[in-house]
Amino acid sequence: MPNYKLTLSFIGTKYAGWQIQPNLPTVQGTLKEVLEIITKEEINIIGCSRTDAGVHALEYIANFKTRKELDIEKVLISINSLLPDDIGVKNIEEVDDKFNARFGVKGKRYLYRIWNSKAKDPFLYPFTWTIFHKLDIEKIREALNLFRGVHDFRGFAKLDSAEEKNTIINVEEVNLRVEGPLIEIRIKAPYFLRYMVRKIVGAVVNFSTGKIGKADIENYLNGSKCPYNAPPRGLFLEKVYL
Repeated sequence: MPNYKLTLSFIGTKYAGWQIQPNLPTVQGTLKEVLEIITKEEINIIGCSRTDAGVHALEYIANFKTRKELDIEKVLISINSLLPDDIGVKNIEEVDDKFNARFGVKGKRYLYRIWNSKAKDPFLYPFTWTIFHKLDIEKIREALNLFRGVHDFRGFAKLDSAEEKNTIINVEEVNLRVEGPLIEIRIKAPYFLRYMVRKIVGAVVNFSTGKIGKADIENYLNGSKCPYNAPPRGLFLEKVYL
């Protein structure tokens, strides 16, 4: 059966995440419905990652198999004409039968955006964590440095049974970019745990305001539960490495 790789992006605001859930709108479920209209057969879509409710993706990789040889250019137009405005497929390509979007991923990079200003921007609000009080950028930088390298991130996650054994992660890159009131935090690792990036950002922001200290973050990295969780609307899956 031909195997097709999709590269897509989506605004997660209206969705309960990527993964199909009963009676809830999901990106996977929406894409599945559209592909089944086009192919007229049941389709199983495999995604590169779960995403939480409200989280966005600038780049997301998925794949599906079908009994039909597809005209890729026509199908790309058909998919995008049927999908809602908050999901867009950028590219479709036929790939090796063994390609699997879930197991073929070698790493991911997440972007978290904070709007730090007393002025509220309604165009950025849906895609940033808006914080009105001034944050200490140098303290943010100091806190982020604590997460580089190999750590046990169980304190920064909501774990299911499958993840319990895989909490030690090498964070390969942590980058901070500040442009006026816009703060961008990028984190790259081979894989991530549920809520991991949001909890890291939550801890960093609270460190910046003086609510917690370096010892608290070190305790979280030693297994204590981090109680802070940044809002999902500021989080983007930015890059998938295959």
